[in-house]
Amino acid sequence: MRHAYVEETLRPGKLARWQIHQKETIGEIIFRTTKVRNRLMLELMARGGMRVGEVLKLNAADVDDQQLIRNPKSGKTSEAVFIPKSWPTG
Repeated sequence: MRHAYVEETLRPGKLARWQIHQKETIGEIIFRTTKVRNRLMLELMARGGMRVGEVLKLNAADVDDQQLIRNPKSGKTSEAVFIPKSWPTG
């Protein structure tokens, strides 16, 4: 005997559809961001391939000269994200 409540609870939900934006649109969003902290976070995510959680867990010890060493979720031991010498400002 099946219970409707159990079936409804365990039924897989609809998958969210991700909207992919053009590179120029992302660049414009970053360029128009006025707070340096927010701009840095967006740059690291968009151009450095970092996830939100990885950016939020960063600290000063992770930066070595012009590269950012991180331990990604992908299973690799570590990855480096290179930071340009002159960060663009608005």
